[in-house]
Amino acid sequence: MKSFLIFTLLGFIFLAGCATDNKLFYWGDYSETLYAFKKSPDEKTAAEHKKMLLKIINESPEKDKRVPPGVYAEYGYMLLQEKKDEEGMQFINKEESLYPESAVFIQRLKDEIARGKK
Repeated sequence: MKSFLIFTLLGFIFLAGCATDNKLFYWGDYSETLYAFKKSPDEKTAAEHKKMLLKIINESPEKDKRVPPGVYAEYGYMLLQEKKDEEGMQFINKEESLYPESAVFIQRLKDEIARGKK
């Protein structure tokens, strides 16, 4: 009986050591590029962060992960700042469709964008 418990415990330890990283989202180097952009907001750090957002969007499906909440909206907003209105709104709308819980925030964002165009 004692040896059965020991082998069972060792089996659980072994299986826990073999567990894979099953995170739901792929974040890439999001934290690093966002920190660099916030610390030194210039064209270079903005471009690097934008590139990371696009990388997350493109690589998430390849890694069988979901694009994290907010990434589509943030990328779309950056496109809007570059006067790429149609493309930016496509990403913002995609955020709202994938994450319906963001609808209130997205609607406020759309209202602000509409106010800015007047």
